[in-house]
Amino acid sequence: MASRDGGPIAWGILGTGFIAGLFASALGPCKTGRLVGVGSRSMESAVKFADQYGAPRRYGSYEALLADPEIDVVYISLPNHLHEEWTIKCAEAGKHILCEKPLATNYEEAAAAIDAVRRHDVFLMEAFMYRCHPQTARLVELVRQGVIGQVRVIQANFSYNMRGLKANIRQQNEAAGGAIMDVGCYCASAARLVAGAAAGQDFADPIGVHDGLFTKLAVKGFAHIGEETRVDEWATAAIEFPNNIIASLTCGIQVQVDFGLGVWGSEGHIIVPNPWFPSEPRGGGEQGNRVLIYRDGEKTLKEEMAPGGQNLYTIEADLVARHLKDRQAPSPCMTWADSLGNMKTLDAWRKEIGLVFDNERL
Repeated sequence: MASRDGGPIAWGILGTGFIAGLFASALGPCKTGRLVGVGSRSMESAVKFADQYGAPRRYGSYEALLADPEIDVVYISLPNHLHEEWTIKCAEAGKHILCEKPLATNYEEAAAAIDAVRRHDVFLMEAFMYRCHPQTARLVELVRQGVIGQVRVIQANFSYNMRGLKANIRQQNEAAGGAIMDVGCYCASAARLVAGAAAGQDFADPIGVHDGLFTKLAVKGFAHIGEETRVDEWATAAIEFPNNIIASLTCGIQVQVDFGLGVWGSEGHIIVPNPWFPSEPRGGGEQGNRVLIYRDGEKTLKEEMAPGGQNLYTIEADLVARHLKDRQAPSPCMTWADSLGNMKTLDAWRKEIGLVFDNERL
């Protein structure tokens, strides 16, 4: 989809952090869009970022960027607790939206954000970039084809060690930080994707368990909550899905656990060595787009090489452009229903460990 003037779509970025820089760099080779402006809380920060990444326009407030009629799509790269607010404000300004994960602090906020984009008729996608990569699409195909029989167990790990860095927003309760919100959300989204693929659906949610008068999701969780940070610094979850599928999730921001996504079935298993950053060596994962298939009784594994050597964020940006008119991108990208289901799962996980954010207490 072209911009208002018929050329590549014009991107604006809210925020000047690390991920914003990665996305800005990826717009350089983008086929469909170009970086036009960046908005920050201070003009100094906006100017520095814009100079570094070649953005011709810089704004000393988020509101100023939204007021620019030339901006077509806004990438929200702000702390988690600001996602709902600025998604709604972008929608009200008539801007299409790519919002960093998680879409909001909790399900209620996510539902409010999606309601706003629906009312204002704009595009919205939660930015799980791995969901846009051909490697993920190939995994879904293999599961649906039944190459390992009936899916029974899913295991997903995403963890890293920040080694302190208490000032980082990922370690701040007031910013809705912590391991579950930063990387556990990837694990939950992958497990839900695979469990859904096993049933021929776009995603699956944990089963409902009756608890007296109430029904809750079948999610059991454990975590270490830091005394200073007041967020989960490492956490695990066990989830039960329909069709007797169970999943084990591990995440952390203060411990390095091997990356990986594994799916075990009645006739073999699939391993994705680098599920979160395919094509890149980032985060301790191997570089490549490999999906490994181990069939029971066969001595040699089958290796599937997915296409997609481009930058992850470039693939994501081009995909957004292709689907602006549809207002949502198709699965395995995050549809609105998928995002809402993922938020419910994260809420259940946090409830299990007793983690409440400051903005939820208001």
